[in-house]
Amino acid sequence: MNFQDVYTLQQALNLASLPRLNTAEDRAEHAERQRRLLVAQEDERVMAEWRQRHSEDVAYEQAYWARRREEDTRRRRETRLERRQRKALANAQSDIVAAGGQSFFAPNDDRWLDIWLDTSDDTAEDDNGDDDSDLE
Repeated sequence: MNFQDVYTLQQALNLASLPRLNTAEDRAEHAERQRRLLVAQEDERVMAEWRQRHSEDVAYEQAYWARRREEDTRRRRETRLERRQRKALANAQSDIVAAGGQSFFAPNDDRWLDIWLDTSDDTAEDDNGDDDSDLE
């Protein structure tokens, strides 16, 4: 602080001039944003024009993605069903062993681990399945 009679930061801020808001960097950043906005607007205009001219391609693409969603949903349902079946089998074998019976699983069979499978059905119908899971 270069003021003789100022003793607090707030007093100095009150006396100091406001900072410049339009630096060269600010202007360059604004110009870049304007260019990007113009490109995005032109892209949207061209895409709208293309969709009007090629409506059959738009319909084909929509049908493709609808098929993909149906296939993904079917595949997820099949995977969940398979996991439930594996878990039920492992639990049944565990119950047999607990009751003094003989399991057809070997003692170190990996199927024993299926007891710990999560079979909760907490996925939504519109779930796209992109959960980065290695379970499928």
